[in-house]
Amino acid sequence: MGTRFKGDTKDPAVNVTNWVLLVTIIFSVSARLGTKIRLFKRLTTDDLLIIASLVFGIGQSIVVSLAVGSGYGKHFKDVSSPNMEQVMKNLFAGSVLYLLSLTFSKLSLVVFIRSLTPSAKDKWLAHGVETIVYAWALITIFGTAFQCSLPRTWDFQSGHCFNLLTWRYFIAVSNIVTDLLIVAQAMVLVSSVQTTLGRRLVFAGIFLPRLFVTIAIIGEIAILKKGTKSNDPTFQMCEITIFEVITQCLSIVTACWGQLNPFLSWMRSNGLKLYGVEDPTSWSYRMRSQSQGRSKSRDRRNKFEKDETFPLPMRQDRILVTQDWEVDSQSSQAHIMELQTHH
Repeated sequence: MGTRFKGDTKDPAVNVTNWVLLVTIIFSVSARLGTKIRLFKRLTTDDLLIIASLVFGIGQSIVVSLAVGSGYGKHFKDVSSPNMEQVMKNLFAGSVLYLLSLTFSKLSLVVFIRSLTPSAKDKWLAHGVETIVYAWALITIFGTAFQCSLPRTWDFQSGHCFNLLTWRYFIAVSNIVTDLLIVAQAMVLVSSVQTTLGRRLVFAGIFLPRLFVTIAIIGEIAILKKGTKSNDPTFQMCEITIFEVITQCLSIVTACWGQLNPFLSWMRSNGLKLYGVEDPTSWSYRMRSQSQGRSKSRDRRNKFEKDETFPLPMRQDRILVTQDWEVDSQSSQAHIMELQTHH
């Protein structure tokens, strides 16, 4: 989208973008949770993390709307001193909530990717990315909370603050780096899938939309200087807020994207599974358990059944994708049961 809005006020652009994207993230999270409950009859850690991200995202949208109600979007000369103080307080709270929402959406995606593989190498990589995200959150949230001197840490207009432009550049660039690490984590997982190139590309396509988040942040970087170094902050900073709302929406939506019904069904039909998530009463779970049990010794099977982290009887260092992924699952089930009966 463009970075300039016509007219003497930008509050309609901020409000419309804010509420439309809020509805989008609520719909995305609801669709994801509904899919997980329908397929697996339970929610897991990554679902709780995305719920937390949604809650902070809702909070951020509310305080942005409150800021608009106090005069954010109008020219600075048209905003009274008491209203300007409220605008700064709301923007300060919004910045912290924005970072918290991004943090939990990143962690949700990292945990989801980790749940797709039993490989120790991939799990160590996931833990490394997760640690980096935690460190990023700690630094950016703590730094934003104390960007200006106490007790008026929210007063960016007349308070004693460090270089806010440099700080915002740091947040944006480090935000891009963490998302690129998450994409790299997903691509390492995709490279371990033993299947055709076409199916690998389909699998990669589940995670590559995350790059849209980095594109939105690059757009924010392009207008940071104009919005930060301005004598008309209530008017010029609006575009920064709009890009932040877009980034937050894309971060949550892309974290939910891979757990919508079409993608989870595709992964299950190709032999992929969410370790520790899949319902043990499901047909696919039982059939894989029976097949793996016939190919493994009893002592190894008992050993893996005691491992709570990987409840399925078989652990593999690489993910196998079935070759007959296009065959209807019900037909496959009937054929297998018929062979077992004749045997």
